[in-house]
Amino acid sequence: MAINPQAAAHCVNDTGRSVAFIRGVHSAIKALQGRFLDQPLKILYAGCGPFATLIMATLVRFRDDPLELNFLDIHAGSLESVQQLITHFGFGSQTIKLINADASSYQHTDAPHLIIAETMQKALEQEPQVAVTANLGPQLSCAGVFIPEKITVDLGLADLSGETAKVANGGSRIAGPRHWLGTLLELTAGATLVAASESADGKTEGKSLLNLGVFCVPQLENLAQLELALFTHICVFSKYKLRDYESEITLPLKCHDVKALGGGDQLRVSYELGPYPRFCVSHVH
Repeated sequence: MAINPQAAAHCVNDTGRSVAFIRGVHSAIKALQGRFLDQPLKILYAGCGPFATLIMATLVRFRDDPLELNFLDIHAGSLESVQQLITHFGFGSQTIKLINADASSYQHTDAPHLIIAETMQKALEQEPQVAVTANLGPQLSCAGVFIPEKITVDLGLADLSGETAKVANGGSRIAGPRHWLGTLLELTAGATLVAASESADGKTEGKSLLNLGVFCVPQLENLAQLELALFTHICVFSKYKLRDYESEITLPLKCHDVKALGGGDQLRVSYELGPYPRFCVSHVH
């Protein structure tokens, strides 16, 4: 479910996300120019939104460089806004194409050297980042770069209220220990994702799921004070990364599917695809 242009525009206010991605995109373009010396750099920006935030701020640095820019969005209004920005800032000398299409099914005419696709909420919930990556990743040029390079979602136990309070008070570190149950998903352009039509218990027939395995809750004295949560970490490109609490999309997300936990409990985790993608957690009985 792609968010509307107004909500996409609001994402620019997430300073941590904007800065990390803008720096990552700039660094990736420089790196790719060194790899592809004899040809214009082909860039596909999927889900660009009304501001094309992640590349527009850095285009002034490449005003005289041969770039083929393809801006893709499912909302025609966003593309009209992008066109106005291109005209206003004088980027008309670049080769630019505006594409009104669904990034989760769109097939590009050639292999881009750089694909930018940031269409996500924390814990890969609601927005189609997984579907978009699975569709566009195989279309990337050999030796090309896909941004973000990797998204990792882990399952763990933590004192979320204590962490939130410390961060709100300016703390530079999370409060209290965490107990990791395991990595659920590492999403990259080359990831192979195989969906099943139902989960192992057969109770979700008709839904498309990625079955991610079974994870064990450890025996802990303070288990009652801890919450089961999903933790998102993002490698944008090279050294540019987003960790816990550095962005709205890396805030921990409490798992509401499981109401009570006991030491030794077995938890089955899957990722549901479709109009509202999300992680699903249930007890193994």
